[in-house]
Amino acid sequence: MKNTAKFYIGIDISKDQLDYAILKGKTRMVQGKMSNTIESITAFTQQLYLTHGIKIKDCIFGLEHTGMYGNLLLKALNRAKATIVYENATTIRSSLGNLRGKTDPVDADRIARYLYKCREELKTWQPKRDIISEMAALSSLREKLCSIKNRLSVPLKEFKKFSDSKTYDELKHHCHSSLASLKANLVELDRSIREIWQSDPMLKSKMELMMSVPAIGPQTALQILIKTNEFLDINDPRKFACFCGVAPFPYQSGSSVIRKSRISKMGDRKMKSLLHICAMGSLKSPTEFREYFERKTAEGKHGMLIINAIRFKIILRVFACIRDNRVYQKYYLPTRNE
Repeated sequence: MKNTAKFYIGIDISKDQLDYAILKGKTRMVQGKMSNTIESITAFTQQLYLTHGIKIKDCIFGLEHTGMYGNLLLKALNRAKATIVYENATTIRSSLGNLRGKTDPVDADRIARYLYKCREELKTWQPKRDIISEMAALSSLREKLCSIKNRLSVPLKEFKKFSDSKTYDELKHHCHSSLASLKANLVELDRSIREIWQSDPMLKSKMELMMSVPAIGPQTALQILIKTNEFLDINDPRKFACFCGVAPFPYQSGSSVIRKSRISKMGDRKMKSLLHICAMGSLKSPTEFREYFERKTAEGKHGMLIINAIRFKIILRVFACIRDNRVYQKYYLPTRNE
């Protein structure tokens, strides 16, 4: 982004309050606190000019990913037409060298210094459409409900196998209604999510294109749609593979340290897990991925290495279908114009 900012404002977010630090260039001007409410944040943006002569257009606001606690701040700053950098906490911390200690005011100051130090490389935050945010919230709720259901049902099944039937029947009696309610809630939630994306022509088209790829189901397609922000934030399959923790990275130093390329543990684990399920599912039917797995296995390749390659192949095909606006075809041949 082209940087024309004069002021860098770092904001550390907690549940009830926000700590902020304002730098002019690399010189600290002000540090303070405010409540994590729309009214308090709006008053702060207005006081910037009234008290310090700072115009919103001359500022860059920086904050870390903190889940729902940052929603009010993002909403108020976006309403004020502020330039916002919404960055991962690990990225900020690693960019500033060896750091010691941690307090909210110190973190706010570090965020502001990160903005100044990386001012020529910052990527500004753009709000997602309301429909994407709604589906993300419902998808998160679905994940929690699935977790609760599994925490009840899995131990119950194991208890049935290794204990007496009388005690098992007693346990089942006491959690039967809870499990039935959770299953009903999940069915209703899936129906609501499906109705939402089907009501939007653009989302419906992208979901259907993604689900045309072998082994890609509605849950995986939905997560790809949410994580990429409708393919606006991430439109490169290789970047998405890196985001998911599927892309291997070399490990080498000089001539003495040479190890095999490995995938990073820093990827999105939920997305990686879904892609793994898709890759394993693709081996159960006669698809091109199964042919690939059998061929590479015969060559002596390690099983997980082949599975990871299949994950990447699935990503490539999903992004190709979205890019070309076409359904998946196993033997697709591009036209001359392409």
